[in-house]
Amino acid sequence: MIHVIGDVILDRYINGSVERVSPEAPVPVVNMYSKENKLGGAGNVASILSDFKAPLKVWTSFASDSVGEIISNILLGREIDVHNFKKSEVSTCKTRILAGGQQIVRLDEERKSLPISEDELDLLASQIKPEDLVIISDYDKGLLPALGNFLHALKEKNVETYVDPKGTDFSKYRNCFLIKPNIKELNLATLASNELDTESKVRLLMKNSSSDVCLLTKSAEGMSLYNLKSKQDFEIIPSEVYDVTGAGDTVIAALAFARFKQLNLTDAASFSNYCAAYAVTKVGCAEMNISELCRIMSNHRKFIDILPNIEE
Repeated sequence: MIHVIGDVILDRYINGSVERVSPEAPVPVVNMYSKENKLGGAGNVASILSDFKAPLKVWTSFASDSVGEIISNILLGREIDVHNFKKSEVSTCKTRILAGGQQIVRLDEERKSLPISEDELDLLASQIKPEDLVIISDYDKGLLPALGNFLHALKEKNVETYVDPKGTDFSKYRNCFLIKPNIKELNLATLASNELDTESKVRLLMKNSSSDVCLLTKSAEGMSLYNLKSKQDFEIIPSEVYDVTGAGDTVIAALAFARFKQLNLTDAASFSNYCAAYAVTKVGCAEMNISELCRIMSNHRKFIDILPNIEE
């Protein structure tokens, strides 16, 4: 099983068209024609794993409000098992207003939640088996405290843990197996050592987080996989970029899924690179269309073999 721990967000999309400017203020008037709700944050990670038909459980927090009810219903509709720690006063919602496919404005409703307690982390750790994998999807909404002891307990079980980090203090994730910052997050976390080159910053970050592996995503420059001794580069796979929303979620979800399916780290990183290249061609958090993934991965039999059968 793959356990996803972190901040579930409701991504709400309002689609419309613009034909005039408001007479009240110099702003476009959007004529709405559709609304759509999707899971974002750790919820997007879970959705992607659900598309891959992976066995999973989500450990998160959302409030008993209208947004929380929508989140709960989407999880239920996807048959995703969820444990709600109920630490949130308000469920996080991001509303994006789009016209002609372009985002005009985003409205955020959020409030920091209380963190998971040590006792709750101990309970969570007791539910994770040695053959499981864990994804930490941190969107800095207050739920995740320092996780060093929790991650150490999982390391003692030989459980691989994959962290999508936020913030500047990556010691919060001490004892993780793999950490996946993007280039902006890397620079923020090593701001005091700004004179270092990228590889030296990665090594410093790995030291601060006591991680075994770092997967650095670099937008148009692809991604790089670092272990304690070496580095591998993965060039970006050409695609028509439409929206990068959720691309990082796609990378970490696909990477962990491939590892769950017993691919080595190099192949798992390459698989995640293909999935991310597909995801950025869609608006918002993209569902993994297995037929389309099989097409773009047609030269990689081992990748196609781990995907669910289209008939499923």
